[in-house]
Amino acid sequence: MTSRKRTPRTPKRQASPERTPVLRSALAHVGGEVSSRGDATHAAALAEALRAAEGEPSDVATHGMHAYPARMHAAIATHVIERLTVPGGRVVDPFCGSGTVLVEAMTLGRRSAGVDLNPLAIRVAEVKTTRVDAPRRERLARLIEQLGEQSEERVQTRTPVRAELSVEEARWYEGHTLKELAGLHEEIAKVEHEEDRRLMEMLFSAIVVKFSIQRGETTERETPRRIRKGLPTEFFVRRGMEWLDRWTELEAMITARGAEEIFAPRLVQGDARKLREHVGPAPVDLVLSSPPYGGTYDYFLHHARRYPWLGLDARQLERDELGSRRDLNASRVRGADPADVWDAQVVAMLKAIRKVIRPGSHVVLLVGDGQLGGERVAADRQLEGLAPRARLEVVAVASQKRPDWTGRGVRKEHLVQLAVSTSEAGGDGEARDERGSSR
Repeated sequence: MTSRKRTPRTPKRQASPERTPVLRSALAHVGGEVSSRGDATHAAALAEALRAAEGEPSDVATHGMHAYPARMHAAIATHVIERLTVPGGRVVDPFCGSGTVLVEAMTLGRRSAGVDLNPLAIRVAEVKTTRVDAPRRERLARLIEQLGEQSEERVQTRTPVRAELSVEEARWYEGHTLKELAGLHEEIAKVEHEEDRRLMEMLFSAIVVKFSIQRGETTERETPRRIRKGLPTEFFVRRGMEWLDRWTELEAMITARGAEEIFAPRLVQGDARKLREHVGPAPVDLVLSSPPYGGTYDYFLHHARRYPWLGLDARQLERDELGSRRDLNASRVRGADPADVWDAQVVAMLKAIRKVIRPGSHVVLLVGDGQLGGERVAADRQLEGLAPRARLEVVAVASQKRPDWTGRGVRKEHLVQLAVSTSEAGGDGEARDERGSSR
């Protein structure tokens, strides 16, 4: 899959190049030697999917619209969906995140449903899977420019405004920057067309962390920034014009792929452990997802700057997020073994997946080795050990090494294909040493 070269629209004002925040990809580490095992045909196909990511950009069409850590590479999703489903088939992603799988399923003419506990994930996926025709793109271009002009006028006239943030949250912004962001946010709130307003809210979300003193998307460390007045507004307009080009690319991708019918994804905020409640009883042909990597990320904290601005309630995510670093570390304090806690969460996830598939359905999970304190957990072996408890079995695995900044040795990412167990064996009574965790 290739993407055409974008020619970004030119906003009325351009930010100074040396002062423009740098956009970083959420996928900086792909490629390298691939090892595979299991069923020869499926293992070779999984390895091919991993290799497909090496030569393709990760941010084609709408994929690069909003930062979201640890996104699945779009080329992997494309390869798996094309191989294991037919047009009109149903694809489900229990951890849909920013919607990579859903975008690819939609543009390939598949039905799809995405579930995520993070309310922001659902909002981002909504933006990325929204189809915007040419007349609406023109209307949005005028709206973005209008919002930019209104915000710029506020800055120049020093219009009073109060950010609806707590004192603790407000400290993440320099005073003049906070005032400019609050004014822009207030102008967006005045947009009468609800769907357009929701898109503009997410455009604001896409830029807001860049203008805080938070060092980056995946850390809450502080770093001083010198941000001149007017730059947040200019960047908002610039990103907005880029979004319009990305929606144009999405339409071009749909046309190029030639699907006879396009299905809008179903998006549900909810717990993956209650998957059937969220996606319903209709047959599922493929479950394709990248579940949390045990003890690696805190997705709740990644978007902490965004929730207050968007009025999102992320308390359920904070409480029930699977595999979070903070929760697994806290379990040790509570006297529980983090490995036991993580295994139980994975089993619950697998059982939920089993309830929505049937013999002949496919499950493909992109998983990374966990890190539970000083213990590395090989994710592929963990799934092999735990899958029987959910009446599933691992069919094939393809693996690639990934950079490890902790100095604890080799860390891998695995594309694992599972299916309904041929023996329907399992249960919850396996011995601890048979779980497959790499201790």
